[in-house]
Amino acid sequence: MTDEAVGYVTEVDRTLGDPVRVLKLSETRFLATMPWGQLARIVPDPRKAENVQALKYLSGSELEQAETRNIVQRAIRTTKKAENATAYARYLADVLCGKSEERWSTPPFALWTGKALRTVQLQSPFGPDTIAYLPYDLTGVLMDAETQHLAHFLLRQAPAAYGLTGEEINARLVGVEIYHGIDLVAARQIFHDRNLLGVIPNKNVALASDSSNVATGITLSLLKGVRVPAGGGLVPLEDVISVRQRQLKAADPEWMTLSTLRSFVVTMIFGRTGFDKTSGPITDLPDGCTREIAVPEIKQVLTRILTEFASAFAARSSMVIASPAVFAALGAVAHRATSWGRAKAEADALTVDQLMELLADVKWDRDPTYWDGTAGKVTAAGGFSLAGGVKDNGSKTMAALGDPHSARFRQVRYGEAPTG
Repeated sequence: MTDEAVGYVTEVDRTLGDPVRVLKLSETRFLATMPWGQLARIVPDPRKAENVQALKYLSGSELEQAETRNIVQRAIRTTKKAENATAYARYLADVLCGKSEERWSTPPFALWTGKALRTVQLQSPFGPDTIAYLPYDLTGVLMDAETQHLAHFLLRQAPAAYGLTGEEINARLVGVEIYHGIDLVAARQIFHDRNLLGVIPNKNVALASDSSNVATGITLSLLKGVRVPAGGGLVPLEDVISVRQRQLKAADPEWMTLSTLRSFVVTMIFGRTGFDKTSGPITDLPDGCTREIAVPEIKQVLTRILTEFASAFAARSSMVIASPAVFAALGAVAHRATSWGRAKAEADALTVDQLMELLADVKWDRDPTYWDGTAGKVTAAGGFSLAGGVKDNGSKTMAALGDPHSARFRQVRYGEAPTG
């Protein structure tokens, strides 16, 4: 029915399709919300579009959708998209199960359909609502957020494995940007702009933002909880840690980057196995270790190390102690002084005082006499480079710092060339 006096409809006409209330941004762009299950009827599982065998059994409109999808979107099989979607599914599962509380965010889906959608103005108690009709046979392609879409399909494949039901997944309310009535060239341009023009934050900025990562959360708590000697007094650790930069320049006054500090935290938590974990997310802690236990123990050791060797950290350009590999190796040795590390270290267990005694004679000078072949190497020009990262040099630097039986133990203390 239509109110001819004002040009508004008084009820929706479901013979025209699914009515969706939208915010009209332009003649071809809407914002809407809908259950994900409704979006899944419009945009099928993208894996079908890459399955040659499945394509043979699609209807004409389904085949057209699949072919268009393959023109607009990136492949799944030849990229990290499938791996990312698996991680995304776990993220969404935590959201749906309430584990993330309000510490989560997912972007809206950018849906494109070449069809121009019909809209009407529906009278409501608060003024007119714009209603778009989505035809029952409507198909579309996602120009953005396809990985999130695939993650939902992964959840729906095995909902019980994630502690969910299919109904919960289908009912999840999602934001959708609807682009309609524009051609394929425009859709591909939007895909390009949305996926290639964004600036990805550097590792330090990303780490500083990710408070849900347990290792990052512990690291951030140390920035204010630890005080170190600098500038003639005691200052919060955050004053000497660069949170925004990925790498420090020679003239920068900070002692290290946030990622270097986090690597120390990770290796102190996990020991030697932590070297392979320093660049990834940490969601679980080892047996006997909880955040409540870890924070004060790491704080105690970190404070001792930073206080005892403050001058070496402050002179980082001529010292090795603040380099990522060496500082991570320090964390791995310090693991033996933690309550959970001592439980497994047995004869190699340390007290905090014994740890500091073990490190007391180490020469931190950036000198090949002490560190060639361990934390760096002599260059062709005769200089010394801290070549190699945590995964490359962590284990041998850990042995040099903490294993008296290591061939390099005496080198980093007394400059004796290792033998054997």
